[in-house]
Amino acid sequence: MFDDELIGGVLVQYFVTCKREAWLYAHKIHPMQDDENILIGKALAEIKEEREFDSFEFSNLKFDKISKERGHYLITEYKKSLKNREGAKMQLLYYLYLLKKGLNLKHIDGKVISAKSVIFVEGSEENFKKIEELISQIKEFVSSPNPPPPKEIPFCKECGYRDYCF
Repeated sequence: MFDDELIGGVLVQYFVTCKREAWLYAHKIHPMQDDENILIGKALAEIKEEREFDSFEFSNLKFDKISKERGHYLITEYKKSLKNREGAKMQLLYYLYLLKKGLNLKHIDGKVISAKSVIFVEGSEENFKKIEELISQIKEFVSSPNPPPPKEIPFCKECGYRDYCF
């Protein structure tokens, strides 16, 4: 069985987006490091660190910002784009779930911000049940000895793992 400590926000996002990508990532098979999107992601991370954004680490997680507004906590994640809205939403929901559970918070919500839009994610019991089910699916899925076969999806052309598929 897969160790819970190895599950992180990136794995959650990959699982929602592409099961093969998630399996490769979980098994420490790295994407092509010279891929343009990987390089852009690294550059954005460096800019955040240089400007000393309010990044926050908790357990094996690292997210962009935590703040307290109107008596409850708000987690903010910044993305270069929101083409993958569901993946970004579930990644953030995973962070909310772990923080609420790990720190015994009364209420926590989140938002994902890109240059053009914002996604709000509510830290509701219904959403936390969804993420618990997703975590269970991920653990079972990545325990498989072999990756699923490649399946072309709209995100393939910008994926750092595309050379492992086609």
